[in-house]
Amino acid sequence: MLTGSDNSFRILHGREGGAIETRWVSCLADSDFATHYVAPEFFLEPALRGKKPFAILSLIGEDVTAVLTGVHEGDRVQSGLSVRPQIAFSRRAARSRSMSNLIAGLLQEAQSAKLVDLFVWADMPPIVDNRFRRRLCEGVVVLNLSLGAEALYRKFSANKRTNIKKAIKYGVSVDAARGREDIAAYYPVYADWARHKALPVIGEEEFQETFALTANRRLLLARHDGRIIAGVVLRFFPGRVMEFAANSSLRSALHLRPNDLLHWRAIEWACAEGMGKYSLGGAHLFLRKYGGEVVPTARHRLDRSLLRRHAIGDWIIERVEDVRPFLPERVVELGRSVRSRAERLRVYGGRSPARRVPITSLGVVAAPLQ
Repeated sequence: MLTGSDNSFRILHGREGGAIETRWVSCLADSDFATHYVAPEFFLEPALRGKKPFAILSLIGEDVTAVLTGVHEGDRVQSGLSVRPQIAFSRRAARSRSMSNLIAGLLQEAQSAKLVDLFVWADMPPIVDNRFRRRLCEGVVVLNLSLGAEALYRKFSANKRTNIKKAIKYGVSVDAARGREDIAAYYPVYADWARHKALPVIGEEEFQETFALTANRRLLLARHDGRIIAGVVLRFFPGRVMEFAANSSLRSALHLRPNDLLHWRAIEWACAEGMGKYSLGGAHLFLRKYGGEVVPTARHRLDRSLLRRHAIGDWIIERVEDVRPFLPERVVELGRSVRSRAERLRVYGGRSPARRVPITSLGVVAAPLQ
């Protein structure tokens, strides 16, 4: 255990089991936003091999009161994404003190790092270290599953309900992947869609390993005339939060509207399983049409790089965003394209995206790793 004058925390770099893991799980069972990536099974993720995953547990007395997880790659430490914070608090925790513990642990983990990024839900206690620079993010669409499936369906946009009815009329069916054969049959759909979106493609064996984590992963498949045409990947912490992790589709079958039906069947399943929330992994228009609340997130960044080059890059991006409403749409789209390509180059380090999966891959469109 590592302690400071007022902070108590523990840093883990793998599963330890025993009493500490029992207290960790008890904290999550008492949390409003417990997700798979803040659970002990986080360390089992095949995509994290070689990325030095870590977990920081806030300790008050004998209790774990909060959890933060992330990865430590080279001179960069990152916890979560703007669409997926990896942090949870017990309802009974003194949140400010627990956050102080987590930050002390994060700084201990990141002693030699040049860049530290921490993503949190925007309503969480502020970061106590004023060296971190806060930036609000767009956030995530979240559905309150306690309302029940039918009540949620009535909140969908008219277009969304129409597309679901069309998919059913066209004969699209949805069921859960039943084993390695189903996953192998879905793999070409995933790989083709990922290449189409210029996203990394993992090997089929790692793909199979990811879905072997059946206690926290579910793959729903849409079929038409017996053929798999689309799939949606779900992560979840039992009884708490389900997250949309990825989606892949046959482009030739998009007119059958399988993706709208996949989300609806996911919601029905989650409600039947007693899940509390469904985080849709983004806030773009397709997801907003499901009628959920957009919950904002925030990034807290500590830049220790030479000349604070990351802070300078942030400043440039913010100035561009200030003038974006006055720019022609074609210029905005060009800027998005250049920024996306630059980010991929930074993340992949100049290597082929087909051979390496980045820690910042959103997994929102095609990469079912997360």
